[in-house]
This record gives sequence, C-alpha cells and structure tokens, in this order.
Amino acid sequence: MKVFVTNVMGNVEAEEIRALRNEEHEVIVGRDRPPFSEVELIELARDVDVIVAASRDMISRKVMESCDRLRLVVAPFIGVDHIDVEAATEQGILVANSPSQENVIGIAEVTIGLMLALLKRVKRNEARLRGGGWRRTEDQGDMLLGKTVGIIGLGRIGSQVAKRLAPWGVKLLASDPYVTNEYATRFDVQLVDLPTLLTSSDIVTLHVVLTDETRDLLSERELRMMKSSAFLINTARGGVVDEKAAVRAIEESWIAGVALDTFQPEPLPAESPLRGVDPERVILTPHNVGLTEASRRGNWALAMRSVREAIRGVVPAPTKNPEAISAWRRRLEVSR
Repeated sequence: MKVFVTNVMGNVEAEEIRALRNEEHEVIVGRDRPPFSEVELIELARDVDVIVAASRDMISRKVMESCDRLRLVVAPFIGVDHIDVEAATEQGILVANSPSQENVIGIAEVTIGLMLALLKRVKRNEARLRGGGWRRTEDQGDMLLGKTVGIIGLGRIGSQVAKRLAPWGVKLLASDPYVTNEYATRFDVQLVDLPTLLTSSDIVTLHVVLTDETRDLLSERELRMMKSSAFLINTARGGVVDEKAAVRAIEESWIAGVALDTFQPEPLPAESPLRGVDPERVILTPHNVGLTEASRRGNWALAMRSVREAIRGVVPAPTKNPEAISAWRRRLEVSR
C-alpha cells in the first residue's frame, strides 16, 4: 500500500515511517516548509491509499476527489479542521484523529498551569524583577481555592481538566450540549448554559473542536458577559475566539487577562494586534505549550495504528465520520 506523509518533524515520525517501509509499504514523505498548495497535494496524493496530514496542509474536497484509491486521511494529533470531513464522508473516505491519552493529559495539565500563571501574576512580577524592581502589594496574585472555573467542552480534555481541578477546592461549571448531567456529575461538574458559565466564572477555559457551530464562539458579546476580574484560556483552536474582540477585551479591561496557545491563522502573523497587547496580562504560546515528547510519541503511534488498520480493511477506532463506513467498504471493494 502507498502512504503519503505530508510532513515529518522528528525522530518519532521517522522511526514509524521506517517501520512502515519494513512492512513493505511505500511511503512518500513531504517537506517541512512551506505548506503544500492544493495543486501540489493533488499531484502527490493521486495514487495513495492513506494520507497522514500535518495541520498546515489542507486536505480539501478537490484533493480527495483526485485520489481514486484513498481510503483514510489521518491527523497525527487531535484536531481535524484542516480536513474537509464532509467531503470525505460523501466520497466514502474515513477521517481519523489521534487523541492519545498522553496528549489529552498534557493539555489538561498545561491548562491548569496557565490558570495558575495568570492568577499568580507571574509575568507581571517577572517583568518587574527583570526591570530592576521588587515586589509590590498591588502585584500580588490570587488563590485558585474558592474560584469558579467554567469549562467550555467537557469531552476528553475538558473532563481531564475537571478531574484534576476537583481536589483544588473550586466550583466547576461546564457548557456542553453533547454531554448529559449524569456524565458531568462523574467529574463534580454542574452543567449550565453558556451565558451562565460566562457570567459566573472566574476562569473560563476552552476545550472544543473547531466547527461551524464553535467558530467565533466567544466574540465581543460573550467576552463582555465575563467578569472584569476573570481570565480566559484557549488551548483548543484559534477560530473559537474572535481575536479582535479578545484584544479589545484586554485593552478596555472587559476581562483581566488571557492565555492563548492557538490562533487563526497560524503561525500568528507578525502584524497581529495580539502581539502588542499588555504582555503582563497576556500569555501567548505557539500552539505547543501542551506538547511533550510522550504526547508526540503517543499521537504518532495512534496515527500509525489507524494507518495499519485501514490498510487491512479495519475501521480505525478514532474515526471521526463513522457515517461514512458503509460507503468506505464499497470503496474498498472497487479499489481492490
């Protein structure tokens, strides 16, 4: 079988690619930079069975329509917003992600770390020290104990954030139309609607995928609902937060601070207004703050498991479009 890996960035991926080749599969490896254009992807993927797609390479309807043998597009991480899942489903192509437990826990851990960094005013105090100053009463931080934390999206990552926060003496709220009250109570979480969460929370953290439903989920209207003392954390997807509104929210003190690890577009452009906002109230990281070597290995191992299963005609466990399975089986019969 033929596998196209659009981007390889480290030894983990290289090891897995060698393993695939040792199993007598043909593997084409793309380049590091720049991202492939649609025309390039159409040419490179024309006769492949599987595409392993980096986040910066857009797997569009036209790309998939050009691939008569394609049976799977897999992302070696959680997000699949760079893949046209609807088009894949229509064509009987499966789409899978790689939500390894290491990745999920890594993001949950760093979310709590960002909460603490904002509450304790770490950046403000470091800047004062580096500038030759010393501690001041007005620069002291706050405690997480007794705070209300609002979790938008109580899926894999959101539930792990809740699980880790439960012993901290906080009140946990969540907004998620796809989970039940019974599920939420397993994590000591109270389900509420989004406006209630925003107006009640001292910290709001986002853990949703990017869809038409969640794009600009937090814009000016929603940010103005938050407490002026509240903090916002986004380790999910950049398109979920209206960045222009976020800039105004800090500059006009609608909220106290933000920590953003994801942006729209990425990389964050040099001219982005976010780069010029008060650095003592804003934490910006390049979509990697939750990444660890363990999570990278876990993600890639899960992606390769999906590749091997699809090659054997087995539906990968983390398939994102199970409604395509029947058409996928018919597609396999035709391609054999």
